[in-house]
Amino acid sequence: MDKILPGEDDLKQFLQKYPSVKYIRLQWIDFSGVLRTRFLPSERCLKIARGEEEYLLPQVSMIIPVSTAPKCFPTTDTLETWVLEPDWSSLRCCGFRQHHASVMCFVRHKEAQEPYDKCPRMLLCRTLARLERDWGVKALAGFEIEFMLLEGRNAQPLDQLDRLNSYQTTAGLRGQTLDTLEEVLDDLEKASIGIQHFHTETHDQIEIALSPESPLQAIDSLILAQETIRTVFVRHGIKATMTPKPLIKGPTNGIHLHLSVDKLALPHTDNFLAGILNHMSSLCAFGMANFDGYVRTGKDAAGAWIGFGTENRDLPVRKVNDQHWEFRMLDSTSNPYLFTAAVLLAGLGGIDEKAELTWEDCGVFPHSLDEGQRTKYQLTKKMPGDLKNAVDSLKEDTAMRQWVGVDLCHSYIPLKDKEIEVFQEMTEEERRIRFTEYF
Repeated sequence: MDKILPGEDDLKQFLQKYPSVKYIRLQWIDFSGVLRTRFLPSERCLKIARGEEEYLLPQVSMIIPVSTAPKCFPTTDTLETWVLEPDWSSLRCCGFRQHHASVMCFVRHKEAQEPYDKCPRMLLCRTLARLERDWGVKALAGFEIEFMLLEGRNAQPLDQLDRLNSYQTTAGLRGQTLDTLEEVLDDLEKASIGIQHFHTETHDQIEIALSPESPLQAIDSLILAQETIRTVFVRHGIKATMTPKPLIKGPTNGIHLHLSVDKLALPHTDNFLAGILNHMSSLCAFGMANFDGYVRTGKDAAGAWIGFGTENRDLPVRKVNDQHWEFRMLDSTSNPYLFTAAVLLAGLGGIDEKAELTWEDCGVFPHSLDEGQRTKYQLTKKMPGDLKNAVDSLKEDTAMRQWVGVDLCHSYIPLKDKEIEVFQEMTEEERRIRFTEYF
């Protein structure tokens, strides 16, 4: 999968089908979870698709911490040459912008011995290929997106007569908010993104659940859906933010990954889940990659204890059935290609090692249990309490760093260390405003 095929035919067919498209957004997600974009005329994209031109990037394109932006944080003094390589099979119309389409890209480091080893999208492609090659298994993924509606430069709750106020109510969806939300859904349909449902979550918060697809396509849909939500609401003077801690006191935002695997049966599914739970703290460094994101492990949002339970939303893993799980330790500040690949790699590691699922299926609220009762379910280890704890776990997790790649971790971990260093010197309000600007 390391050879990127020319996409001239894909692009030509797309432009014939959508002749109004004038600009194509070449997009990728950096190690800070930020969507980066170059806007190109479609004619220049045809040259790239024919292999007549390489699209070069500055070496900083993956390593711009949110805390120091626009200042980058290079991990080497050597100048590097990076190439943006569109995956033309991922072309989608931007439903929210008539003349625009988007394509997700691989990033290639020309001087590196393994030029794609720092590319999260390629890591996921390789992992999915391994899952199918070694086990004959294909995966499906779908995402639930939580977002809050705020207004003004200081990102405060909306002052409106009909307020979103609780879980699964019609309150808040009787006027302009529903009109705008339907505009979002119409634009998702134009971009060939399906939804399962949408509903109110709590004060000023909505959730949209996307339809399942293969993991790579599901993440492509997630990224375009997030951009659609943000763009449509901002046109109406509303900030739709997905940052994990949009208010100092208030609801938190997460993204929930639903992952299912076909043709994988017991005991391999238990081994798969055990591998993920064994590496949960390290996975949090990829999934909750934000300094303030760990407010979600102090609540039921991502769970306070490492464990799983059938239909239990108070733990990081909700088991739906033996081949389908919901992973709740994810938010919008992650690189979702990297996180999903890391989850799959941990699961594959569990199968290879025949890891024993020592955790019991927990069917009760963990916070209602005393220490002895928690031990019954093997809820003995807490989730990371902050980003530093998660990153330190990753530093100590030799297996995870080898699975994800030493070169990638060599860039990712120092960047997260820099985020911790800078953000801990800022006030909560300064961080909140910074994160709402980006997410």
